[in-house]
Amino acid sequence: MPWLNYHAHSLFCDGKAAPEEFVLAALDKCFPAWGFSSHAPVPFPSPWNMPADRMDAYLAEIGRLRSAYAGRIEIYTGLEVDYLGNGRGYTVETLRAAGIDFVIGSVHYVGTYGDGRGFCFDGQPADFFRGVEELYGNDFRAVISCYFERVRQMLEDDRPDVVGHFDKIKMHSTVRPYIHEEDPLYQKEVEKSLDLMAETGCILEVNTRGLYKHNPPLLYPSAEIIKSAFRRNIPVMMNSDSHHPSEIESGFSETAALLRQIGYRSLRVLLNGTWQDRGFSPAGIDV
Repeated sequence: MPWLNYHAHSLFCDGKAAPEEFVLAALDKCFPAWGFSSHAPVPFPSPWNMPADRMDAYLAEIGRLRSAYAGRIEIYTGLEVDYLGNGRGYTVETLRAAGIDFVIGSVHYVGTYGDGRGFCFDGQPADFFRGVEELYGNDFRAVISCYFERVRQMLEDDRPDVVGHFDKIKMHSTVRPYIHEEDPLYQKEVEKSLDLMAETGCILEVNTRGLYKHNPPLLYPSAEIIKSAFRRNIPVMMNSDSHHPSEIESGFSETAALLRQIGYRSLRVLLNGTWQDRGFSPAGIDV
């Protein structure tokens, strides 16, 4: 049984290979479809977001690959869009008009430095802790609240198709603990966000990148959050957030086993141009 993956970063942003290399790897693994999701540009300097002047080239290259491999694999043009609030950045509506097939909405930025740079928590631990000290006075509860508030604002203001790595704000807590999932504040923020996700009909991404890149391994979101999503009938999809062709199915088998243990029997996928639910097992997806 094959897998599917719709979260991938190529040389157009912070990936490590050309888009065609991912397509060839997906074909080698018998994927019936593949989705690219380069980091969308942001209105300030960033080492990993795609530059705005590369957007047309990105769309053209994915379009070329779609035509070149037609009949062998379905190729979808997506973007991982940072929700910045206050009308900053790209909107889902404008991206759809530009020919984007799907949008993964993610929160990576939780503040702005005095020079206009965004405070991105998804980097080196030292940079994260320095930013929390400078912008939040080491108030980690405020950072957590800001993160989930931005997730909810994204759902209300500019609903994406998929919510990316829902609880990634936890990623540095293994270096210096600042998140305790049993904390009533944390649970309240998570529950409010999941309630809104269920109301808006967004897909929850189960992102495996932390399983194969983080030490100790981390799943985004945690098993407890996935259980809460299941109780709300929130659809899930599984992505590897691959930055290299060797990562396109990393962590899938063990994550699929966990999802089935929790109770999920289908994954939301994009096939034949439509979102649909397909059964799955630790061996792959029914396609």
